[in-house]
Amino acid sequence: MRSRLHLIWLLLLVLATPALTVLSGCGDKIAIPEPEGLFGISLYREWANFQATEPVVDLVVSQGRLFTLTADTLSKRNLTFSQSDSVGGLSGAAALCVQEDSNLVFVWEEDIKQVNWYSGSDLQLLGSTSLPDVDTVVAMAVNDAGIDQVPGALTYLYLSDTVAGVIHRYAFDVFAGLTSNGILARSDGDAARFVHIAAGLATDSENRFLVCDVDTNRNWVIRFDATPDVTDTSSDPGVEDPQRGIAVPFEDSACLVPPASDFVLGFAAECGQTDWVGRPGSAEGEFHIPTDVAVDGSGRIFVTDTMNDRGQIFFPLGDLDLLLGSTPETPGVTAIGVYDHRLGSGADNANFGAFVFVLLPGENVIRKFISSEHADFLNEDLPPPPQ
Repeated sequence: MRSRLHLIWLLLLVLATPALTVLSGCGDKIAIPEPEGLFGISLYREWANFQATEPVVDLVVSQGRLFTLTADTLSKRNLTFSQSDSVGGLSGAAALCVQEDSNLVFVWEEDIKQVNWYSGSDLQLLGSTSLPDVDTVVAMAVNDAGIDQVPGALTYLYLSDTVAGVIHRYAFDVFAGLTSNGILARSDGDAARFVHIAAGLATDSENRFLVCDVDTNRNWVIRFDATPDVTDTSSDPGVEDPQRGIAVPFEDSACLVPPASDFVLGFAAECGQTDWVGRPGSAEGEFHIPTDVAVDGSGRIFVTDTMNDRGQIFFPLGDLDLLLGSTPETPGVTAIGVYDHRLGSGADNANFGAFVFVLLPGENVIRKFISSEHADFLNEDLPPPPQ
């Protein structure tokens, strides 16, 4: 079974990047302080490790449980890695996601081109839909923006199909299963609504949709309003209206024409620059192959910066909060999940991002990090930083 990172690298080698479009007419940009060193509301240290016996291809943290996926098995574990439920016999499983409101777990089986959904309580199989037109899926996520356009549907399920160069959108109905409802984005252009090589997907705290684009001329996380745009029609009369989503900024930089940097995390064209272009980078706030993204209850955005062997954490409006891990702690990290520890009701009664789980496929290890806040709550000393 090919890993998410392996599939992404194959695409990076074979896909050519088209010429970039030109943006112009920006005003002055509001200066943002440059980050210096490790800082933020939380400091993280390695807390525990889980050595898997079979290659893990994806993980998700939801409702206090860790869901892990291998090519043939979906497992549910507690936060100390003890397994409570599992289902085997899958055919090349490659990606999973959780719809928390309905407690459903979705899994993509690559070998038979099928999505299954399970009860998050006991992993009982509840249904499946065959999707023969989908080529290869490296990530999945749910988002319900605009779901009222499809009567009876519960949410939309999005699939990153890197071979076809689209992010598929399917309306999910518990009785009817999955029904195609256009696409979120495609790869054949260079403006805000295009994603060249889609990797990780997630919904943020404002119900916007985050997409990792690992094209070497992008290397960023872009933000969408995923609501199907019924005015979005193809110039080819023979092509069905794709109903794409619309790119939206993290915040307004006061540019007369918003530049790429307003819409993305990572290096991108700023006010006064003319290209919709990014690049690989190792500075704080930049990425080299951002393969996955997750969001905690306070809205902070956690991104796996795979080729820089680290994670990065951002405030909801896109300013860098802190770095997570380093070369000896997070080599080749490809998937991430975040756990919020609730102390009571209300936003003030939680340790957001108390634990962070990351997948290191090169070692087949899931590494668990703890925040300083949660270590204080447990009355535990943080482990010392790596030497």
